[in-house]
Amino acid sequence: MATGARNGRGQFRRTRESAARDMRAAELHGQGWTYQRIADELGFAGSGKAVEAVQRAFADIPVEGAEQAKLQDLERLDRLIEKNWEALERQHVAVSNGRVVRRFAGIERHEDGIEKLDADGKPIPVFEDVLDDGPIAVHSTVILRLIEKRGKIFGYDAPAKSRVEVISEDAVDAELRRLDAEMAARDRDHSGTA
Repeated sequence: MATGARNGRGQFRRTRESAARDMRAAELHGQGWTYQRIADELGFAGSGKAVEAVQRAFADIPVEGAEQAKLQDLERLDRLIEKNWEALERQHVAVSNGRVVRRFAGIERHEDGIEKLDADGKPIPVFEDVLDDGPIAVHSTVILRLIEKRGKIFGYDAPAKSRVEVISEDAVDAELRRLDAEMAARDRDHSGTA
């Protein structure tokens, strides 16, 4: 779907309707929609065109609005980090074929340590849930990516600035001559006092 009418050179120009559609794409993106879902909803040719629409909408935001959008994104990232952290701290049980995986943990015993027996006189087994560490890795990765995204927004992920000073051969020669002269003056001063 075109983003606007063509100008005299055959290029598309944005219309009020296409700008409104770009803003709607940005709103949906802010709600966490994927670019493909936005494209499907708004009739873009594909996810790449939805990305372009969101970028155009962000470019249209005045500087004050951009700061507000940045703050809103930071709040969203904070909420996502918080929710993933909560999930990270929970224990997760292993599940296989829709059933919790359990393992033998021993025999049920009375307070005096004697095995409890079932109606058939057999020891009563005790099972415990098997914990699944997989979600820990998933949530840790998500949290790390969210923190990296925050770093980009804040700018503390920017490369460190360094100063490189180029010293020419003439400057080195001049400094050596100055040092030679200084040493010669010291030698004269010390030889005169001896």
